[in-house]
Amino acid sequence: MDEFGVMGLASLAELNYLRLEAMDLFERCLTEGSPASLEGFIEEQISQEPPRLELLREVAEDLHQRLLSLREYHYDVLERVWITLSQDFGMTSGSADRNQLLQVEQVIAQLQMDNPLLTGEDEALLRKMLDTSLEAAQQLRSDILMTERLYMCIMDWVDGLNAHIARRFWADGRSDKYMGGVH
Repeated sequence: MDEFGVMGLASLAELNYLRLEAMDLFERCLTEGSPASLEGFIEEQISQEPPRLELLREVAEDLHQRLLSLREYHYDVLERVWITLSQDFGMTSGSADRNQLLQVEQVIAQLQMDNPLLTGEDEALLRKMLDTSLEAAQQLRSDILMTERLYMCIMDWVDGLNAHIARRFWADGRSDKYMGGVH
């Protein structure tokens, strides 16, 4: 292999390693409930000379994919609750707004109106299911908000750094080389 090929492979390997490290830090952020770990990583990549724009773009894409997955999972949690309420407990489609499903007392009150045969045992099971679903939905919502924040932070930096590089490119007179000296 020629020297450029070896350097290119080394750069690609480093990019992939740093990308994996970023996603590990992201997982830590979700676990800890704080974006600090990944924000520190981002700041470190921005401070490199030159900044690692390709890495930041790749991490942003990974975060975007995770964001889509988290949103889908959040929707699935709500959809499963809705299906259980309608199929197992007789909640009618017009009796509750799906966005309000995880307000436990309102749902139980509505179910008691929709299904007068609801037993105390059914109500206890229902409360447990709704409490568990509420906790999962709240955690997912928190994860979604943090992921959106980190994604937007990286994209803002990428856009800003791209603009800075473009200005520097034009200010250095490099554009003359590509424009054939025409202004």
